Amino acid sequence: MESERDEDYPIGVLIEELRGEDLHVRLHSIRKISTIALALGPEKTRSQLIPFLTETIYDEDEVLLTLAEQIGTLVPYVGGPEYAHSLLPPLESLAAVEETVVRDRAVEALRKLAPDHTTEAMEKYFNPLLHRLATGDWFTSRTSACALFSVVYPRVRSSKRWELLDFLRRLAKDETPMVRRAVAARLGELALAMSVGQSSEKPSADGEKSSQISEHNSSNMTTSITESKILTNGVVSLNSGHFSCGVAADERLTNDSVAEKSSTLANPLQSDDFTLDPEKERSYIISIIIPLFVRLVDDEQESVRLMAVESIVQLAQALGPEESEGYLIDLIQQATTDRSWRVRCVVADKFTEIQTAMGLRVSRERLVPFFMKLLHDEEAEVRAFAAGKVKAFAKCLLGLPIDADINTTNKTTNSDTKDCKNSSTTITLDNKMMEIDEKFDSVSNLSDNDNDNNNGLASKDDIIMLQLLPAIKSLTNESNTHVKSSLANAILGLAPLIGKNLTIEHLLPIFLAQLNDDNPEVRLNVISNLEQVNSIIGIDHLTINLLPAIIQLAEDPKWRVRLAIIEYMPLLAEQLGLEFFNNQLIELCLSWLIDQVYAIREAAVENLVNLCKKFGSEWASQYFIPKVSNKGYIFFIITLFYYVIYYFIIDK
Repeated sequence: MESERDEDYPIGVLIEELRGEDLHVRLHSIRKISTIALALGPEKTRSQLIPFLTETIYDEDEVLLTLAEQIGTLVPYVGGPEYAHSLLPPLESLAAVEETVVRDRAVEALRKLAPDHTTEAMEKYFNPLLHRLATGDWFTSRTSACALFSVVYPRVRSSKRWELLDFLRRLAKDETPMVRRAVAARLGELALAMSVGQSSEKPSADGEKSSQISEHNSSNMTTSITESKILTNGVVSLNSGHFSCGVAADERLTNDSVAEKSSTLANPLQSDDFTLDPEKERSYIISIIIPLFVRLVDDEQESVRLMAVESIVQLAQALGPEESEGYLIDLIQQATTDRSWRVRCVVADKFTEIQTAMGLRVSRERLVPFFMKLLHDEEAEVRAFAAGKVKAFAKCLLGLPIDADINTTNKTTNSDTKDCKNSSTTITLDNKMMEIDEKFDSVSNLSDNDNDNNNGLASKDDIIMLQLLPAIKSLTNESNTHVKSSLANAILGLAPLIGKNLTIEHLLPIFLAQLNDDNPEVRLNVISNLEQVNSIIGIDHLTINLLPAIIQLAEDPKWRVRLAIIEYMPLLAEQLGLEFFNNQLIELCLSWLIDQVYAIREAAVENLVNLCKKFGSEWASQYFIPKVSNKGYIFFIITLFYYVIYYFIIDK
């Protein structure tokens, strides 16, 4: 008995620290929760520690934030996935607190715990938790509930899914804008979960399926399910909710209401099946999710509409190109003309992802006018977002992956990750890989002819040549620096697409104008992407204008501009050639060693290290060391620093 008391003493001390008045002591103890749980063992952790943590919810936000982080890691300490549900009570309380950061971290932990639940535990513990949050008195709990629909929906039986969709409809009409915004942000994610066509099931702790799962004939998440036809009464109910996106906003809402009434009267979901029927779920997306999306896109609150636009990509992925054209095109057009410039900025930022999700045909036939409108938007911020996407937009029009580059023979080369982060590329391109391969094969077969004419793949594309390039040229007279900077960062990527001749004819004048631009950021963006132009037309066309631009940036009064050009010197040395660099730029590199700003001097040393790594020690001995030897005292100090770093790198 005494030995057991001795074992529990350190744990008691830590628990007392959790109750202490000192904030830092409580934080330290919270971060050691896993140690406490390990010492207590699974049973005492579930019966004593977790209830205690649930009672400590009324604490400082910093403590609650750390607590939410730690609870999500305790599954191994409560007995494994079989007892993961014991961690839900404190997280449920944290998901309803007032502080947004704490709620978000608690929701993140809940989503992380969801896969650890067996299907039985999901229905018995996790699904009721979602119900309680969705019907909470405070908007905070209802907001948190919106993020859990997509993780619960595929893991419960059909009748429970119908209840979840009913909760979702109520939340989409919630009087609190924050709740509607949360629904809008997660609507696309839920549609994707519904369209997967598979149900996920977590095995129990001993590795066997629970007997209750077997009774319902549910299959494992990794097994494929066969498509079955929708029940007749289900089709009648769902068809009443079908609508055309071309109607006015009030008509949409009317149809939405009709769909809801019809769905409530005729609930077709009476099966205990845990699997997702692809046809049935797709019909629910059309009759329930899309009407909710229409409602949210028309919401009076800007923040709600903004979040709704964010979900367009996932909705398009869930529906597929054909149905997306029917249900989403008009909504995309509406978003491009939204009264809020922030909403239009989101559309411009997501545009290439929308292109990829909706497919090549829809992109070329329906989406082009929307992008052109964004390029000429009245707000400079919108034009800047759109201008930054011209390269990715052109690639989508050609059916190419956004992260693939093309050289002068129109073959794929290194990936360029500077374009938009396209999370939807994989899903659509998996279905279109055969088409892309055929396009690349045809390009390779024609490479000899194209090489003779120095033309690229896009040179024969009417949309790019007759619409995109004129739109880009019109932006060269842009007065807003953000637009010019975004355009300079993206436009150089078009050179490999249109080939040498057309680059010289259409893009070279723009490059030269940007190199002489008054704004240093515009000039920097051109220089940073110089490699793409050099591989197509060579550096000779830019050399005359390039050197003055480099000198102006190197002597710019703003030290951050000087710092930026230093970082590009190794790239410039490689592109311009060693002879040009030795004759024109080495003195510039040495001048930075005695700059008044320490950060510049430090960067100059690092630059010289990189140049020595690139050109070798022979270059350093022949060009760099003699020049430093003729300089003053400060040069020797900086050079000593340089030698220390240099020899350290050589030794490594």
